Amino acid sequence: MPIKLRPKDVAYVKKGTVRQNWSAATLYNLSRLERIRTAGRTFFQQKYKAKQITRVYHGEHLTKRQWQNIFKTSLKSVVPMNTRDMASSDGSEFGAGRGSGLSVEARKAAAVPYMNQTFAPMERRLDMAIFRAMFASSALQARQFVIHGFVKVNGQKMPHPQYMLNPGDMFSVDLDKVLFATGAPKGLPRSQDPKWINRKRSDAQNADNEAVAAEKKAAAEERKAAALAKAEAARETDAAKEAPKEGEEAVEGEANGVKVNKKKEKEAGSNWWDDPNRDKTFDPSKPYRTPWRPRYFLSAFAFIPKYLEVNHNIGHAVYLRDPVAKPGQSEVPTPFHSETLQLAYAWFLRRR
Repeated sequence: MPIKLRPKDVAYVKKGTVRQNWSAATLYNLSRLERIRTAGRTFFQQKYKAKQITRVYHGEHLTKRQWQNIFKTSLKSVVPMNTRDMASSDGSEFGAGRGSGLSVEARKAAAVPYMNQTFAPMERRLDMAIFRAMFASSALQARQFVIHGFVKVNGQKMPHPQYMLNPGDMFSVDLDKVLFATGAPKGLPRSQDPKWINRKRSDAQNADNEAVAAEKKAAAEERKAAALAKAEAARETDAAKEAPKEGEEAVEGEANGVKVNKKKEKEAGSNWWDDPNRDKTFDPSKPYRTPWRPRYFLSAFAFIPKYLEVNHNIGHAVYLRDPVAKPGQSEVPTPFHSETLQLAYAWFLRRR
């Protein structure tokens, strides 16, 4: 369906800005995101451009000083240990030396993307964790929930969005706010929808013409029914013995057809929107669309990082540990290439 963009979203689309929200403009910019151009630029220009585009996405609501206070030069990573290989040998076969007659294939291990951990300290912030847990549609909205008192940490209300979570901390968000953030925008009932009202008016204007056409059609059907009745009566008098059998077979065939259709419907199963237990009423007091439905383009942003354990049924989540980098993957969600993050890390490193 066509989406009407706000003026600032139009500016984002023109610039190709990628921000931490679930808007259509961000999804479009993600689809055409490319590496930064390094040809013809000095090293300083490359670092500045990388810093510029990454800071717009990672913590756009943070000031320069706030980000520099939490920036860490050390990048956390882990090396997975295969206990089976460690127990089977001590690694001496890899140092047997040339000419010993021992041929062992070299182990192929993916590189650890250390540079993707540049913005790992940002993930510890309470407002960022709320956004990553899919309790808010943007980092700014998560910050608003915290300031307005809809968030609790370990059972206590926490009004500070800059609170740094520790491993094992549990945070929760009011369920009404979660439904509002992840649900579709509120619509109008049919009795108040202008399109539906105009359609009813046009139907009322054409009601007279339809009534006249219906009268003519009814008269024609009556004449046709009288002619069919006469023909059927004549047919019954000519074949009085065979008609009942054929009629019984026709009735049985129709009954069997109905049974088959019902059976197919039962085998196909019912859709979730046809569930009788589902609330289908329009509630004007709710700030989101009722009955609730997911917001548009939510599937493109629906993922939970590994360092969070989330239960959306009760609006609670647990910060398990700090995000780390592993061979071939990083737990910090980012749309940028590792080269771009490396340049940004170099910029922040010289500013320490």
